[in-house]
Amino acid sequence: MLHPIKYILKQKNIVLASGSPRRKELLENIGLKVSICPSLFEENLDPKSFDSFSDFVEETALQKVLEVEQRLSSQGHGPDIVIGADTVVTVDDEIFGKPGNKDEAFTMLSRLSGRQHIVYTGVVIKSVDKTIKFTEKANVLFGSIDEDQIKGYIATGEPM
Repeated sequence: MLHPIKYILKQKNIVLASGSPRRKELLENIGLKVSICPSLFEENLDPKSFDSFSDFVEETALQKVLEVEQRLSSQGHGPDIVIGADTVVTVDDEIFGKPGNKDEAFTMLSRLSGRQHIVYTGVVIKSVDKTIKFTEKANVLFGSIDEDQIKGYIATGEPM
């Protein structure tokens, strides 16, 4: 899909508004050369003020992109393209944010165990003259895990 314009993209300063090695790897796997600049946007938007989880993740992703674009431009390093994303997990129409501590992680993982949940990822791609926003939604069936497995997983630090 990108093949016809790859030569153009290789000449662009593309910035990922995230510190996620996984997101960087995904972009590199499709042939993009990106630099990482984690957003400093304080993720404090109220999900209840949006019509849908999709609107919420797209707006959060947009704010991340705008913060990075503005910061880099003010430093004289204005990017050609900024890509940002935000992901939330929802269960029973409730957003699960990042757990603040091990107890919260335990509660969340216990609620996910053996159940289906929905993951929303909002993506924003912003160039100098255009902004594209979209959301991907995935239904995920989480396998059943027992208390020892949950504690072992939390001990890895990954849920945090």
